Amino acid sequence: MEQGEAKMIVELGQEDRLSDEVILNRLQKKIGVSLERAEEYLYEYGKQLV
Repeated sequence: MEQGEAKMIVELGQEDRLSDEVILNRLQKKIGVSLERAEEYLYEYGKQLV
């Protein structure tokens, strides 16, 4: 479930052209992950967008 939420946060953030810093902040606050885990999600799901 955490991965699904993270993917949605990253994809929507990038669609809205938010900075990586804002997306990382949202990941940490909304799903309660560490900065390191948030960075992993951003890398994993952020690269899927074209």
